[in-house]
Amino acid sequence: MFLKLKDETIYEFVKFSKEVENRKGFSIINIRNDHSGEFISDLFEMLYEEKGYHHNFSTSRTPQQNGVVERKKLVSLRNNKNNVK
Repeated sequence: MFLKLKDETIYEFVKFSKEVENRKGFSIINIRNDHSGEFISDLFEMLYEEKGYHHNFSTSRTPQQNGVVERKKLVSLRNNKNNVK
């Protein structure tokens, strides 16, 4: 799904959360994002409060976080090479 504007995020998230909660039977408890702005607005804050979601922020673009991703990529590449042999 591609959004033309960041303002569309709230509407798509509401549709997504309803589908997850109704069709799949799961409850959303935590929302985590990287301060990018799509999930930070007064409308989102009201939604989080109304639904009881916990809003957390991850550390983005930090050497520590990048190191985790790089290690996971390296392990994945090694596993793929072993599977090809």
